[in-house]
Amino acid sequence: MKDVLMPLYGFVRGDTLGVLVLVRASDSVGTLIDTLEQATAVRVAPRPQARLFAGERELDRASTVAAAGLSALERVDLVPEGG
Repeated sequence: MKDVLMPLYGFVRGDTLGVLVLVRASDSVGTLIDTLEQATAVRVAPRPQARLFAGERELDRASTVAAAGLSALERVDLVPEGG
């Protein structure tokens, strides 16, 4: 698999808008979480221990975007710990 930029739709709990972010297949899920937090920081303060979900499945921070099985234009949801 080529390491190309992949667009993903991200929704952050507490934000009123979804965002489109670009990540590489080799980026970690942790990097994707950071990217989403940076993209929404104007409206939602970053929170420690946020968890990322694709549907009902929680994604492992250490996994790569490709290993997590994410594909272009897929929706992911960032939820603060305990939220």
